[in-house]
Amino acid sequence: MREKILGKIDFAEYGKIKDYPFLIGLQLGFSFNGSGVMDGGKYTVNIADACKWSKEERSQAIINSVEKVNEILKAAKCCYVSELINKPVEVVIENGAFADFRILTEVL
Repeated sequence: MREKILGKIDFAEYGKIKDYPFLIGLQLGFSFNGSGVMDGGKYTVNIADACKWSKEERSQAIINSVEKVNEILKAAKCCYVSELINKPVEVVIENGAFADFRILTEVL
């Protein structure tokens, strides 16, 4: 089942995931209807040496990650990840888990 829920960003950090230091990138949390969900590491990249990517694949994944952060910041009319807090969003939940989101640019 897929549902779209209106909410806001209540957590926004850029860096390594504490328990998985080989993952780096944007981490987001969303709140809605007295509940919430995290992005599940969707916007992070595995930078571990043990990751068997070619140099080109690794570089492209990092580029894609930075471009995604830029796209999100641009949509939210922000310069810093910290400014994403309280921005209105539409969160897509699929089978009870985070799938995607979009900034509600029409209300900014």
